[in-house]
Amino acid sequence: MAIEVKSEVFVERTPEEVAQVMFNPKLDKLWIRGLSEVYPMESGLYRKGAKIERIGTFLNKKYSAKLLVTKFEKNSFVQIYADEPFEMSIKYRLKASDGGTNVSITIASISEVDFNSPVSIISKSIKDSVDDDLKRFKLHLENNES
Repeated sequence: MAIEVKSEVFVERTPEEVAQVMFNPKLDKLWIRGLSEVYPMESGLYRKGAKIERIGTFLNKKYSAKLLVTKFEKNSFVQIYADEPFEMSIKYRLKASDGGTNVSITIASISEVDFNSPVSIISKSIKDSVDDDLKRFKLHLENNES
């Protein structure tokens, strides 16, 4: 079964300010709830070729994912390949808008997803999780939390 989920939020910050947090793997745990550990293989913001390991839970199962940044456009776009909890593409898009930035995350499976649940339940779980993560992200940036 194939999955594609998109979530969006408006953040009252510039794309540059948003990118400083969203494109920094060391800050992933601030806003991605399902992560317990993040290990960037290089320092700094995401860039093409960067590798990251994320450890977390998905549908109550622990996973250790190897991530690779496959595309990068400064302050506007990152595409990441992940091998767990299923093989997927993760896209972060930032677009300037009046008074802030439209932020979107798209998660799409690359190969068949093999879970013991219907695709509709898995898709809803991913959508709910990403929606919650973006709410946390928005609150973090707009409240200037560190």
